[in-house]
Amino acid sequence: MKIVWNIAFFLLLLIILLPPVARLQTSSLRNDPIYQAARKAQQEGRIADAEKILNDRIHAIEQTDPDSPDLVPYLNMLAGFYSMKQQFPDALAIFERVLAIDQAAYGPSDYRSLRDLINVASFLGPDKKDQEEQLLKQALDLARQNPKTPPGTAAEILVHLAMFYVAEQRWYDAQPLAEQGLKICNSVALPPGMGGPCEPLQRTLTDIYNHEGRTVEGEKVAASGMETDLPPELDALEKSAKKAEKDGLLPDAEFKYRQALAYIEAHPEWDGGRMPVHLTGFLSDEYNSLGHVLELEGRNDLAEESYKKAIVVREAAAAEIHVPLPSFDLSKLTSLLQKEDRSSEMEPYFEHALELQEKEMGDSSINVARTLVEFGNLYKSESKYVQAEPLFERAMKIYEANLGLFDRQEVHALQPYVDLLHKLHEDAKANAIQQWINLIQKP
Repeated sequence: MKIVWNIAFFLLLLIILLPPVARLQTSSLRNDPIYQAARKAQQEGRIADAEKILNDRIHAIEQTDPDSPDLVPYLNMLAGFYSMKQQFPDALAIFERVLAIDQAAYGPSDYRSLRDLINVASFLGPDKKDQEEQLLKQALDLARQNPKTPPGTAAEILVHLAMFYVAEQRWYDAQPLAEQGLKICNSVALPPGMGGPCEPLQRTLTDIYNHEGRTVEGEKVAASGMETDLPPELDALEKSAKKAEKDGLLPDAEFKYRQALAYIEAHPEWDGGRMPVHLTGFLSDEYNSLGHVLELEGRNDLAEESYKKAIVVREAAAAEIHVPLPSFDLSKLTSLLQKEDRSSEMEPYFEHALELQEKEMGDSSINVARTLVEFGNLYKSESKYVQAEPLFERAMKIYEANLGLFDRQEVHALQPYVDLLHKLHEDAKANAIQQWINLIQKP
């Protein structure tokens, strides 16, 4: 159970460090030179410098008022750094202080305490499950009572509590929460990806239905899309680019994708829809789409450049909103380099992805397992079987330890491991793993 808790805990980290949607300081922080300097240092990997900037500002405010609400954004960012360094008790202490500050300033029933309750609950640890559950239920009650609660925040609370119940195997309690959260996602078109609540809700409800034997409903939920509304100009460019690509009009598609990229660069945020959207989260997809068109045109140098840019901006976007990056889309660059017999150039990318995920999400995260499998497949394609084997072995152990927290069909990704073991003449081990895969996938 301890391992199960750890995985659920790190999955929750995809959400809890998002900037508070409802916090009044959000717009002013964009113009706060100190906050932006700390963010810039963090994005450049200068965490020690970022911490010093934040601590200096915190100490300056404390000289006037040690319980000032002005401390909150700086304390939250500092707690995020502690979390990334896995200094969880320090992060918890800060989040508890932030909760006390907000409740003293605005009252215990004010919606601005919602994020604080989630953060504190998520960092309590496995020995305080009762307290964690009560804090999450308190947050949910507060969200339901307050008309100012943004839909995104309500969905985040629901996924936290649903995942808590799943980790405790309280499926009956988890199901209505996940269903309600997914309805919010579908009704207001919350943006997918980048650590938001909708994809975890989708996976959680799929797991619940599959556990209950409702596989048809589980497949339906897993296959459902959750599209966000976009600015009309960007939406038109997207549709035009995709149509041109489908019709084989590659120069037109390239032009439209470049226009879409320019639009996002000029308008990184948009609040004209049903929910505010960080458009920078779509840059990676745009660069990948552009790269694909360039590759179809035979302009592989430019395609490679675009694929690499997609990787960089995806990591930067996650850093900007202070969330761990659950996945790295390295497939398109990998495919291109494999066609040019340059597969080995991908190895540093996978090494970096693993290093970052292990640091931010824990070395037993399901997301780490997925990257290990992809890295193992890369080595296998290069006939580097000895290097590939320990990656697959480690991925399998993560899956074994965390049954119930992922789609059971996902273990099919380990099928190349069986083939690899046969190539290494480890037939007995290969057959045993094949039996395990078949057992897990069995309805």
